[in-house]
Formats: sequence, structure tokens, C-alpha cells
Amino acid sequence: MAKKRIALIEIGGSHDECLLTQMHAIHARGHEILLITTPEVVDRNPAFASYTNEVFTLDIAGMSNKVQVRKVWNQLKLSEIELSVLNTAQGKVVRDLCLKALFSKIEFVGVIHTTRMFTESFTQKIIHRKIKKYFLLSEYLKEKVSPQKGLALEHFYALRFPKSDVPQERGNKQVVIIGGVEERRKDLHGFLEIVKRLDDQKIRFVFLGKSDPEKPEVELFLNAIKEAGLQDRITTYDHFVSQEEFDKVVRSSDLILPLVHPETPSADQYFRNQISGAMTVSFGYKVPMMIHKEYGHIEEMHTAAFYYRLETFPQDLENALVNAEKASEEMQQHLPYSTEEQERRYADFLEL
Repeated sequence: MAKKRIALIEIGGSHDECLLTQMHAIHARGHEILLITTPEVVDRNPAFASYTNEVFTLDIAGMSNKVQVRKVWNQLKLSEIELSVLNTAQGKVVRDLCLKALFSKIEFVGVIHTTRMFTESFTQKIIHRKIKKYFLLSEYLKEKVSPQKGLALEHFYALRFPKSDVPQERGNKQVVIIGGVEERRKDLHGFLEIVKRLDDQKIRFVFLGKSDPEKPEVELFLNAIKEAGLQDRITTYDHFVSQEEFDKVVRSSDLILPLVHPETPSADQYFRNQISGAMTVSFGYKVPMMIHKEYGHIEEMHTAAFYYRLETFPQDLENALVNAEKASEEMQQHLPYSTEEQERRYADFLEL
């Protein structure tokens, strides 16, 4: 197959954790990559440099949607792009870009991060006029969507993460919570209550993301940790977590705890309309998760998950820690959790 010039576009400044898998899949099939994104995304992802043939950065602060669209469109034409993958295929800028490219021969494919875009968004219906193929980031989400006529859907897991050369450290039992302290996404009160009930005081918990101490919810949580005397058992970061640190902490952890419970403010989103980033980290690193029993019906997580109820969490955690190594070995043999298999699925859907 002839070499193609393919653009990966992420100008929203988020979801860049999904890009490395796509880059590797495209690069492995022998095609060239133009990355269109913000300077911030480039700065925090040095691993992208070995995959991209060309990078076009867009400092969107204070820039109108019209100017953003014009600059992106001009770059696509200048670079003679044949296929564009929009890593976050939603919103007004994407809508306007799709209208700009409506009669162009450049094919557009989108990645959707929440199924609500297929049911609640008029803007998305306009985007559908240009984008006819979409990826979702989980099999469960793909099966929940009934696409309108003319749309094709596929799923892939973004399982490739930058690996550091820092040796894996194994010491005390460690459970990692992906992301910083954020009440909307995590049941913080429930978390403190279950940690207080643990008999094994050597188990450490790490919130692996920036927890801004100037935010009231973070300040309240940190004060609650001190009042409960849990400072030595719960680690947070007041700064951006580097890829090297992220990799080191995840590799040295026994379990991943998404900390999404039915009463969590964002529970209607996570595991219902979109996935938790903890799931792909778990699949990618082969570190099993502890998931609330409420989400036990999601089959794609079964090989990677131990389930718990809040009232039995101490016993459920003990069982998970005892069996974590065996679960990790089973995950390594589970084909859907194979990075190469997911990249094959991605490349095949793009017909590369």
C-alpha cells in the first residue's frame, strides 16, 4: 500500500493520552504523521517526537474559533494530508472544520469520548456530515451506541504509554488512584472512611495527578487526611506528574482504584457514557483494578478487576492484594489487553 500522509489533530489540549497508541499504529504501517496540537501537549509528551514527521502547534489562548479552523485547514492542505483523525471529534471548532472540509477529498475520522455525543448533541449531527467513521474507547461503549445510518463504529483501547528507564520499586503494598484529588470524579469521603477501617496500616495509596492545594476541595481533603492521621499512607502531588514519575508509580503498584461509586457526582458519566482513564492504564500496564460491584456487568473489565462493596472493602482489598500477581499474569495473556492487538484494530479500521 502506498505511503499516506495522516494528520492527528488534538487542539483541545486534553485526551493526549490516546495519541501514542495511534501514532505507533500508523507508524508501524509505514505512513507519515502530521501532529496538529497545542504547545502544551507537545511539551508534556516528549515521546511523540520519535513518531511524528511534522508538528504544527497552535496556541489557541485568545484565538477565535474562526482563526483556529483557518490555520488547521491551511496546514492540512499545505502538508497534502489524505486522512485526518480528530482525537476529540466534538465541539464547535471541530464542527466548523468539518464544514470547511465538507467537499474536500481529505477523509476525516473521529475519536469520541462520551456516547452522549450520539444522542444529545445537535453539533455532532453536523459533524456527521463529514465524519462517517468513529472510534470509541471501549467495547462496552461501542455496543451501547446505535449509530445513525451511514456511520461506522469501532473501538480500541489506548494502551501504549511512555516507559521510563527507572527501575521498578517494590516495597509496601501500594494502590494507585489515577488522577488528582477531585470530588466530582472520585468518592473522596467514602475513600477516607474505608482507609480508616483497614487493619493493615502499611498499605499506601497514591493520587497520581496534580492536586492543586489552592482548590477548596483539595484543601478540605488534605486537612481531613491530617485530622485522621493518614499522612504517611496517602500521597498526593501539588504539581504536574511527569511521564517518568507516572510510569514509575504505576509499575510499582499492586492495584489501581478508579474510586468511582454509584453516588459519585460523575457516576452517570463514568462506566455508563464514557470510560475512566484508569481502565486503559490498567489494561496497558497489566495492573488489576478494584471496581465497585455496581459495575460488575461490564464484561471487558472482568479479567482485570476485583470487585468490592463499601461495607466489605477491607476484606475485598485483602483478597485483591493476595491475588493481584496472578491476575496480572492472566491480563498479560488476555488478547484484548494486548497493545499490538489494539493497534491492529485501529489501523485496520483506518484501512492503512
